[in-house]
Formats: sequence, structure tokens, C-alpha cells
Amino acid sequence: MPDKETIAVVLGSGLAADGSANPVTDMRARTAAQLLRQREIKLICSGSRPPDDDGSHGLTEAQVMADIVRSEGIDGSRILIEDQSFDSFGNAIFTARRHLADKPEGILYVVTSQFHMPRALYIFSQVLGPGWQVIAYAVPDWELEHRQTGAPAAMERALAFFDGIAAGDLDACEKKLFRVIPAYVSGRAA
Repeated sequence: MPDKETIAVVLGSGLAADGSANPVTDMRARTAAQLLRQREIKLICSGSRPPDDDGSHGLTEAQVMADIVRSEGIDGSRILIEDQSFDSFGNAIFTARRHLADKPEGILYVVTSQFHMPRALYIFSQVLGPGWQVIAYAVPDWELEHRQTGAPAAMERALAFFDGIAAGDLDACEKKLFRVIPAYVSGRAA
């Protein structure tokens, strides 16, 4: 039996007005590079831009994180891009659709901030299904991070999103994403 696919995904957290990484996105990308120095696996850099970013700088979180990871000495051949997502739901759904849909099982390391980790693990587990082991690779929370207080409400939204969807039903997840998440409903381009 062949070894299970092992891969990592790093989740963006926004860009500055000039298109550079904000401190959280930078920390996440550098932590992902640290993971890749420890393990010979590929990394998916995931993220377009938040809905409130007009994109005038022409960059995506995925592109900027990939550049940071390469600047940390990681060969670009180990980096994959997912640049359609505006949020954690999109991170998981588009990562699965673009890079993992043909793999029924595997191991996925999720690189994100500690406050975000429980929700990210839940979302990726629901999207990928029981064949995938989803493992935390946490980034310490940025000292000025203020979103922790919203984490419980965000988790409730995640639980509600997957209500009635079987774990691993990527088609149902994607259909609901385009039906109920405003940034995707509007069809805004990355």
C-alpha cells in the first residue's frame, strides 16, 4: 500500500494596502517555512484577499506568502498556490478542489494562528472527510491580535455551515459556499 499523501497548507490573514504581508500573514508564512525545513513535504499557500481589500496592489495572500517561504530558503517547486479564497471556508474548499480532490486520504498540516486553529481544523476535516488526518501546526498569536474574542462566534458559524453536509462531500460544501457566503455570492474576482 502506498504512503498517504502528506502536505501542508498555510492560511493567509490579509495584506497591507501596498500588497505586503500584514504581521499575521508574515508570521504564518515563516512558520510554514519552518515546517518545510523539518519535513520534506509540499506546501499550499492559501488565500486571495479579504473582501474589504480592493486588490489595487495586484497581489494575493497566496503569492505573497509563497514569496516569503521562498525567501526562507524553501525551493519553489515545493510550493503550490490556492488564490480563490476569501475566508477559512474558501481556504479549505478551494484547497481541496484544486490540490487534494483526487486523493481520498492523506495527512494535512494546517498552519495558522492559535486562536484560529480549532475552527480551521474543523473546517478542513469536514471538507476533506474521514480519510484525511488534519494536524495543527500552530503559529503563536501576534501580540496585537484582537480577533480572539470573535473565535467562539466564528466556530458557531462553521458548525452551522456544515449542518446537513456529510464530511468529505466537497461538491455540497462548494455549492453551499457559493450560495451563502457573501464574498462568493457576489462573484468578486481575486
